[in-house]
Amino acid sequence: MKKVLANLKRMLLHNTALKIASFFLAFVIWFIVVLVGDPQDTRPYSNIQVRLVNTDLLEEQNKVYEILDRTDVVRVMVTAPTSVFQSLRSSDIIAEADVSKLTDINTIAITYYTQNTAWDGISFEGDHQVVRLNVEDKDSKWVRIVAQTTGNVAEGCIIGDITTDQTLINISGAKSAVSQVASAYAELNVEGATNDISASVDIYLRDAEGKRISSQRVEMSAEHLLMTAEVLATKEVPLEAEIMGEPAEGYMTMGGPELSQNSVLIAGTSANLATVNKITIPAEKLDITDLTVNKEFTVNLKDCLPDNIRLAESDFNGRISVNMQIGQIRERNLEVPAENITFQNLPEGFVISVYQDEEGLTVPIPVRVSGFWDKVNGLRANALTGTADLAEWMTAENITSLQPGIYDIPTKFEVGEYMTVEESGTIRVEITEAVPDVTEE
Repeated sequence: MKKVLANLKRMLLHNTALKIASFFLAFVIWFIVVLVGDPQDTRPYSNIQVRLVNTDLLEEQNKVYEILDRTDVVRVMVTAPTSVFQSLRSSDIIAEADVSKLTDINTIAITYYTQNTAWDGISFEGDHQVVRLNVEDKDSKWVRIVAQTTGNVAEGCIIGDITTDQTLINISGAKSAVSQVASAYAELNVEGATNDISASVDIYLRDAEGKRISSQRVEMSAEHLLMTAEVLATKEVPLEAEIMGEPAEGYMTMGGPELSQNSVLIAGTSANLATVNKITIPAEKLDITDLTVNKEFTVNLKDCLPDNIRLAESDFNGRISVNMQIGQIRERNLEVPAENITFQNLPEGFVISVYQDEEGLTVPIPVRVSGFWDKVNGLRANALTGTADLAEWMTAENITSLQPGIYDIPTKFEVGEYMTVEESGTIRVEITEAVPDVTEE
């Protein structure tokens, strides 16, 4: 008996084929049990999207909603017979939140189901039970689009007009979000541009402080627009001015207009700039009629530019000042010493000298000068110099052959700026024949 048991033990412990057959038999028995019994199991499914239904109820009340804290995404634990998991996919799990069941605290319970009715004994449990909403009144408004450029155009060029295919957009959404929007803006990159540039650009929103606002809570009637930036050449040209009218009687201008700047930078197309070499302030803008005191005119150069030409400097408003000095006219009579006269064009063979009376005195020359009061007042007779041109005098008197004698010759005087010699007298001279220079041999 002991020998039989020993042989049986050896056969069970050291027979590989028997071990394999036993394992296979155990697996078949387990599979039959599972197949027949189909026990319950629980498995997780992540990132299940909750579907909101009946949202039109809020739209009918002119309200909008926002899902808070991603509560519309759940992790679901599914309990079901083991056989169900062989074909169950995340897409088979339907999670719904019915807006018609919205609570006073803006939450909606989540319900779960699957459309496969063949799966019996299945149940769901999410990691949270409700979708939380922020519900607000809906609002809308029109906002202006501010078009601007970024970058720098090529040297010697500037940005001209900026145009867009629309200037307003309509925004709508939660009232609190819409109220934050102050304007919309769009930017066009013009870096290095030498010609006009156009592109479709995005539209952004910003608040009253100029900060960009996310548009996730706000719908815009358009998200893009066509934007065009004009690129113009520049050129510096001189300024000049014309005046109109005359000062009041007894007054005169002291020089021409004095401009606060003598040149200006203008912009336009190359073809238009080629035709402009200066900017002239027209006379009608500088009317000095009947003025008795200095006057400063303010002129806007924008009104003086040719068509299709503009000012190039964005920080220059175009206004310059033009000053006109007006002074009272004074007349003054002076007696200039005869010795201050220089004789010109005396015919050869004659000698000229200032005539002296019996007492050996010369006669001063009367000169009448007019001009600005302070200028004329500063004149000194002894400092004035003049000329007497014998050739001009002989021509005027029709003298073809000069004879010795005593003559009265017209004089001319040059005075300083802003003064005029109204009248000058004659100088009495004595003309004699020159004594020949006899050299003894």
